[in-house]
This record gives sequence, structure tokens and C-alpha cells, in this order.
Amino acid sequence: MKFLGCRGAEARSKVLERLSPPDRAMLTGVLPTSLYPAELLTRLDDAIAKVLAQGNTSQLLKDMGRFSAETNLGPGGAQRPYLRPGEVHFFLGNVPRMYSWVHESGRRTYAKTGERSAVICTLDGDPPHPGECLTTAGWLEAGIALSGGRDAAVSETLCRAEGAAHCEFHCSWA
Repeated sequence: MKFLGCRGAEARSKVLERLSPPDRAMLTGVLPTSLYPAELLTRLDDAIAKVLAQGNTSQLLKDMGRFSAETNLGPGGAQRPYLRPGEVHFFLGNVPRMYSWVHESGRRTYAKTGERSAVICTLDGDPPHPGECLTTAGWLEAGIALSGGRDAAVSETLCRAEGAAHCEFHCSWA
């Protein structure tokens, strides 16, 4: 909702109009600490993409992930304690803990694969949605950058939404 709010009142109104009245009611008065059903957030993401993507849904979803990381991991963000400037692996090592903080089911794992690389996997949990993977990639890229990693690159090599047993994100940086 913060991402949507930064796009202006007209964009916010157009997105919310695309949602059902019960969804709109649930999103009214959103608090920063509120947790919502994954299905609702998927419908919200889809509505945002339909209104704001301008033909590039993939980029918009990655931008949403970056915005979330910058908001929550940046100065004053609720997840800031999970980040230490100059220590990318500290941040990535905390990804499983952060995931469990906001998800009721499923889990994420972290594996260091080199001094400037790692693999993050998402297993089980909510039904897979391909948009979530793009948002996750953008979030990871921004988290790596906020930790001091330059030229962060995240590629998803396996995806539950495409039939894989888990989602796998390969992360690298300079």
C-alpha cells in the first residue's frame, strides 16, 4: 500500500476500484505492522500491475520488491536490524528469519556459494504465484545493494509456479 500511495491518489483509487468491496474494506486503514492473507496481497499485486505496469509487468513487480526492501531495510525500517552495511551474507543469512516473520507457512533457506554469491530457496507455503517471484528478486537485489553489494544480480532458476519443487534464486554482487 505504501508503494501504491507513492504513485498518487488517482493511481491508488484506480487500483482499489479493481478489487472487490470486501478486499477494499480489508485494505482500508492498513497499518505498517498488519498482516494480510496471501491471496489478498496477490489480488492487490495483480490490480497494481494492471493499472500501473504500462506494458512491463515484470519490471513493475521487481520495482515493487525493491521499494519494499528500501522501505523495510532502509534507515528506520522494521527489518533494518537484519542488515549490516558491508556484510551482504549477514543480510542473506537472515532472509529465512525475515520470511518466517511475515509468512504463516513455508520457509526460505540460505546457502553461501562464494564470497560474493549465495542461493536463496523458497519451499512449501502459500500457493505459488509468478509475480511473487519477481517481487522477491527485486527485494533481494535491493537488500544486497543496501548491504553494500554493488551490481547485485538475482536470477530465479527454478520456480514453483512453473512446476518446480521449490523456487531458487541465485544471487551475486561485486
